[in-house]
Amino acid sequence: MKSQIFSLEYPFELKLNPFEDSSEQFARRLIDEYSCLPDDVKSKYKKFSFGRVTASVFPNANFEKLIPLIRWMVFGFCFDDFYGSKPLAEIIEASKKAINILNGELPDFNDLEFYNQLSIAKAEFLPSVTPYWLTRFTEHHQDWFGAMYLETKYNCKQNSYPSIEDYMVIRENLIGGKLMCDQLEVVSDFIMPEEVIKDTQIQRFRQLFSRIIAWYNDVFSVDWEVQRGEKMNLVLIIENEKGCTRDEAYAEAINIHNKELAEFIKISDALSDFGEYNEGIRRYVENTKLFFKGQEIWYKGTERYSPKEVQ
Repeated sequence: MKSQIFSLEYPFELKLNPFEDSSEQFARRLIDEYSCLPDDVKSKYKKFSFGRVTASVFPNANFEKLIPLIRWMVFGFCFDDFYGSKPLAEIIEASKKAINILNGELPDFNDLEFYNQLSIAKAEFLPSVTPYWLTRFTEHHQDWFGAMYLETKYNCKQNSYPSIEDYMVIRENLIGGKLMCDQLEVVSDFIMPEEVIKDTQIQRFRQLFSRIIAWYNDVFSVDWEVQRGEKMNLVLIIENEKGCTRDEAYAEAINIHNKELAEFIKISDALSDFGEYNEGIRRYVENTKLFFKGQEIWYKGTERYSPKEVQ
């Protein structure tokens, strides 16, 4: 079945960002600033190419726009890995601190580096966004953290899995797709006003984006998550609920991914008329497709989910 994983390809343009090298150098410098991480973890993270993946999924972003995107990407990966195995009470406390930072609180001198980097990223985003965007961005962090709470509860209970249906709802938030949708607005120079965001077609488009990147990640990360003792993975959930083989679960997860990708393409090809916002939405749709293709290339090249990283 592993060979089928590499049949997961997107029928979209591959566009290279000319700032990939400088993005990777910047990401490596950011990783060094996380004094709370052991040196061996920093070395490992530097092999995962967080700067390159950011440039790859946002190929239309110039380096100025990439700076907060890279800063947040490093923060997101590091925060999730660092707190993913912590007790629930510690995760809740950390997430409350992060929300306070997004709401305007300044980090304390003795705080872990996560909060300083999040505060800087927020300040770097501010010139490009609106107060409404920042409110949404903060709410979407709350959704992300809430999904982490649920993930921790399931991981702490032996042989406890959510249903496939419940998992899909949790996973939309756990992957951080809503936060990526917000950042795609910045890259597209189109901060969506309330009337656009609340449109049912746009909401479904953004939901499908989040789900598709989640299923893609799940297909690639099964061995990595099994090694970490984690259960929140579509392949593992299907295997548990249906009592099928791992290969059969892979096949069903890939089928779910492909069906939702087909719906995503159908919506993107037949969007409603949004009048003065049509051009901004066109750019946004283009950048979501470029994101998928950039993600595909990164997953197939990164060491994060490679066999030697899950041993």
